[in-house]
Amino acid sequence: MKKIILSITLLFISMPSFSQTINKSELETFLNENNIPALGLGIITNGELSKIEVYGQLDSGQKAPYNTIFNVASVTKPVTAMVALKLVSQGKWNLDEPLYKFWIDKDIENDKRAKIITTRHLISHQSGFPNWREGKLKFLFEPGTQYQYSGEGFEYLRKALESKFNKTLNQLAKELIFDPLKMEDTQYIWNENIDASRVAKGYDKVGNSYPTHQRKINNGADDLLTTIKDYSTFLISAINSEGLSEEVFNDMITDQTASLNGKHYGLGFEKYHFKDGNYALTHGGADYGAHAMTIIFPETKQGLLIFTNADNGYKTYFDLLPKYLGKYGTEILEIETGEKITIPEKITPYTSSNQKLYDEILSLDKQFFEAYNTCNLKKQEDFYSNDIEFFHDKAGLMTSKKAIIASTQKYICGKVTRELLQETVEVYPIAHYGAIEIGYHKFHNSAEANSASKASKFIIVWNNTDEDWKIDKVISIH
Repeated sequence: MKKIILSITLLFISMPSFSQTINKSELETFLNENNIPALGLGIITNGELSKIEVYGQLDSGQKAPYNTIFNVASVTKPVTAMVALKLVSQGKWNLDEPLYKFWIDKDIENDKRAKIITTRHLISHQSGFPNWREGKLKFLFEPGTQYQYSGEGFEYLRKALESKFNKTLNQLAKELIFDPLKMEDTQYIWNENIDASRVAKGYDKVGNSYPTHQRKINNGADDLLTTIKDYSTFLISAINSEGLSEEVFNDMITDQTASLNGKHYGLGFEKYHFKDGNYALTHGGADYGAHAMTIIFPETKQGLLIFTNADNGYKTYFDLLPKYLGKYGTEILEIETGEKITIPEKITPYTSSNQKLYDEILSLDKQFFEAYNTCNLKKQEDFYSNDIEFFHDKAGLMTSKKAIIASTQKYICGKVTRELLQETVEVYPIAHYGAIEIGYHKFHNSAEANSASKASKFIIVWNNTDEDWKIDKVISIH
C-alpha cells in the first residue's frame, strides 16, 4: 500500500508546472525564478475586457498594481497604423497616395523609389526599408514587391503625418484614439501625464534593471507606454470597427503580404491563420527589458494580452498561450518556433468532488499547523502515524517520529511559522485509505528578519484509521 500511495503522490509532482493548473503562487514562483519582476495579463471575452491580472512588483518593491504602465515596444505599431486608418476613414488621408507629397527623407530624396511609397506599403511592411537604418536610410527593394519587417517604415509614416497635419503623432493619437477611448495612461512620450510610480522598469536576463528611457520624441514604431486596460480597450475598438469605414476595416483584416512561417500582414496587424479556418490579429514587441504580445480574434471577439518588463518575458508565452487560448495557443507556438508542440490534454480547473472531505482535511490541516506554529510538540506527534515518512527535497527522508519532533523543536519552535495558501489546496480521496492533500504554503522565519517568504509546494497523505486521521507521508518541496 505504501508503494502505491507514493507512486500516486509522485505522479502529481511530475505534472506540468503552471501551464495546465495555473495559480497565483506557481506563477509568481515562475516569474521570480526567471527574473521577470512584473507580468500583466488581459483577457477579452465576447468583446469585453473580462479580466485584468497583474503579478509581481515594481522597482520600488511595491506590488505591481492592476494599472501598471508597461513599455510595449513594437506593440506600438498597430496604434500608429490605426491613427492613419482613422484619418483615411474620415477622408483626410489616402492609403494609396504617394507620401512624397507631404514628406521625404533626405537620405532617399534622389531615389525614384521614394515617390512610390504609400501608407499601405508602410503599415503592411512592404516599404522596402530595413528594420532600422545603419547610417543612412536605404531601400532594400522596390516598395510593394515583397515583405520586410520595418520600424523605419512606421517612423516614415509618423513624419509624413506630422508634416501634413502639423501635429505630433502623440497629439494625433490623443485626438483620434486616446481621448475618445479614455486611454488615460497611454502615451508615445514621457510627459507630465505619466505616473512614474506605476511604470514597470525594464530588467535584463539576470535581474539587473535597465535605465528608464524617458522618451521625449515620438516614435511610430516603438516605446508606447500603456496599461492592460488601455490597450485592451484599443483592441476591442479595432475589431468593432469603431471610427473605421467598412472598406478600411476590410482592408485592415485582409492579407496584404505573406510574412514569415505562414503568417501574413494586414494593415498594422500580423495575422495567424488557424487550421480550422479561424484567424487572429496579433502583434508582438521585444526590446531591452520588454516583451509583449497581443492577440485578438475578430470573429469571436476574444483576445489575450501579455505584457512583461524583462528580457526573459517571452518565456511566459509557452505556458500562457496554451492555457488561455487552448489549441490556438499551441498552433501559435508551433508557427513561431517551427516545431511541433505537444502538451497534455487539457485539465479542467480543480473543483472538489467531495466537499465534506475537503472541509475535513482543511480542518485537520488547521489543527496540525496550529500546533506547529505554537510549538505544541505533543499534538504534532499525535498526528503522525507510527510509519511516518517525511520526504524533504533538501534534507532527505526521515522515518522516525521522534527524530521529526526533535528536529522541529530544534529548528522550528519559536523561529518559523507556516501560512497556508488556502486557494491552492486540492484534496483527493483514496478509496479504503484516506486522502491526499496538495497545495502551497509559505514559511516565515522570525530569526531571519530579512528572509523572503516564497510559496513552496507540499503533499500530505492522510490515513483514516479506525480511531482517527493520521499523517502517513509528507512531501515538502522548496
